[in-house]
Amino acid sequence: MFLKRFKIKRLTKKIKSMQHNRVHNQPKDEVIAKEIALYHELADTYKSLVGHKSYPYASIMSSACLRAAAAIDDAKAQYQIGKKLLEEAKFREQLQQDGLFASSSNERQAYQLFEEALVYLQSAEKLGHAEARRLHGLCYINGWGVTADKDKGFELVVESIEQENSWDKVPQIFAEIGLNKPEFFSALTKRRKSA
Repeated sequence: MFLKRFKIKRLTKKIKSMQHNRVHNQPKDEVIAKEIALYHELADTYKSLVGHKSYPYASIMSSACLRAAAAIDDAKAQYQIGKKLLEEAKFREQLQQDGLFASSSNERQAYQLFEEALVYLQSAEKLGHAEARRLHGLCYINGWGVTADKDKGFELVVESIEQENSWDKVPQIFAEIGLNKPEFFSALTKRRKSA
């Protein structure tokens, strides 16, 4: 535990100095990449402390580290935050549908979480993150936070596969994201034949 505490202090000190440097100077891309890597390392350290009584807010701190990395245009962090927010929003939506814990507060929070998740996913998508584009497509297919539009969602999923050039892994990708239904495979073959 002492080593983790020491590691957190060391990483926090490095990040603070890099933040200060970034605010007052125009840093090189390598320096920004190093700062992003430090944020991810600190987030992983906090994630390993989730459930430990000395760090009751480890999960929140892990998210805060990812948000800070996302603020300096890290697509991976934006995707991770967007995915986490989307999962919480889906959970709240399920609570709302079940009716037992339904409330206007829960509905409002679900709406806000969907909205924020989509912003993070779109930001990661603009930075070229293929998995973010795929998850954004799933949002359209399933109607998570947006009006359901299967065609637009499917198009985003296919674009993410093209972006990664992973046509040989299509069955695994579709199974992974829950689209292993005949209708999606037939739409995919139609699209590939027309291209």
